[in-house]
Amino acid sequence: MNYADTLGMTVLQATPEVTRVRATVTDAGLNMHGTAHGGLIFSVADEAFAVISNLEAQAVAVDTHLSFFRAARSGDELIAVATPERVGRTLATYRVEVRRGEAGEVLALFTGTVSRRSREVGQSGSGPGR
Repeated sequence: MNYADTLGMTVLQATPEVTRVRATVTDAGLNMHGTAHGGLIFSVADEAFAVISNLEAQAVAVDTHLSFFRAARSGDELIAVATPERVGRTLATYRVEVRRGEAGEVLALFTGTVSRRSREVGQSGSGPGR
């Protein structure tokens, strides 16, 4: 079982244009204030970032940033929607909005940059590879 599985994440869509990952906030994912722990929100954003950035190349994160806008509570469904900002030959930057539900408000905004290289022959793009 990997980290994403442990947190109950599900990849809903994985294309180079948009990747969506879902996780539900449980009581185990709350902080001392009774809201979703920042690490949980970061993790769902980072998973969407890892999936989208590794679809067409082998990618390793070199920089990430997360801004929190609103709190999530137990039972909230988090949807991380990753889209490319710029994809070059050796670097790519992605934007990930973490929303409350499919069409809900944006709870957090994640940006991340990866160093990328061509996949070696025989290497699949199915895992995050980070």
